[in-house]
Amino acid sequence: MTQISVTTFNCENLMMRCDWSSQKIENLSKKLNSIDDAHQADKIDAIFNVLSEDDRTLTALALSAAQADVCCLQEVENLVTLTAFHNRYLRHMLRKGYFYRALVEGNDQRGIDVGVLSRAKILQKQSHAKKTYADLKIEPPSGYHKNDRVFRRDCLEIDVQKEGKRITFFVCHFKSMNGGRSETRSIREAEAKAVRKLIEQRFENPAAENWMAVGDFNDYFELDGDKLNDHGLGPFIDDGFAIDVGEMLEPDPLKRWTHFYSRKEIYGALDHMFISPSLAKRNQQARLRIVRAGQPMRAQRYEGRRFAGVGWMRPKASDHCPMSVTLNL
Repeated sequence: MTQISVTTFNCENLMMRCDWSSQKIENLSKKLNSIDDAHQADKIDAIFNVLSEDDRTLTALALSAAQADVCCLQEVENLVTLTAFHNRYLRHMLRKGYFYRALVEGNDQRGIDVGVLSRAKILQKQSHAKKTYADLKIEPPSGYHKNDRVFRRDCLEIDVQKEGKRITFFVCHFKSMNGGRSETRSIREAEAKAVRKLIEQRFENPAAENWMAVGDFNDYFELDGDKLNDHGLGPFIDDGFAIDVGEMLEPDPLKRWTHFYSRKEIYGALDHMFISPSLAKRNQQARLRIVRAGQPMRAQRYEGRRFAGVGWMRPKASDHCPMSVTLNL
């Protein structure tokens, strides 16, 4: 049986900075976000400095703890940044690094994108950042036009192959709750409908295929053990179209949290792995791992060991936790 281990992780502002004036590469700052080849990124990553050395070291420690075959990441600035993070930090903490990398510039004007590091061969990638509500025949939320883009960042579709087995990832980062959770719910619900449409367009019988929709969905359907019905993730779970890995594998809802919001003392499961029913059926006994050792000390619900150097507020690995699972394909 072929197994593949998968991690999803919002790295929180994985960005790098460069002193452009000291460089001899013409128009590099303008060209940076158009680089989509990992080998090109390798050539120029040496001229950049990380935004926060301590945070990035802890981010790499948290991600390396998973030892995953495929890492689906959110809040990465561009492919050069992803390359530099891998080469300077992550690779030195692993038995084996990640040869395959993928990132396509999305819609977020701050430059936070979704990307993938993989040991399994990436067969193809497809950005859906330009898809509109009209393209996918989805009713736009109030205040939006049918020709507006659906995704706040992107839904990056990636096919990988391991030992002859193929699996497709839809890597997501939905609209944040900034502006109010209930006020922004309809935008996330439209994004969820759009991802489902993409899966239905890709597969004739989605329930029988190997696919995962993973990432930071910026919403939860339970809080401190209580079920909630005011979330925007219904298009995935309401009719059994997809199965939430966290809910399937961790019976204690208080242990499913992946994010701590200090202002309101909320421990929520914003990060999800939605998998096809056929994958779920084969993996009822899989093990879920949530690495919280990089969380700041103020996330006091976590009482386990932390990485050396973690502070009360910062340094920290991220405001999110890596979530990992190993699946039978």
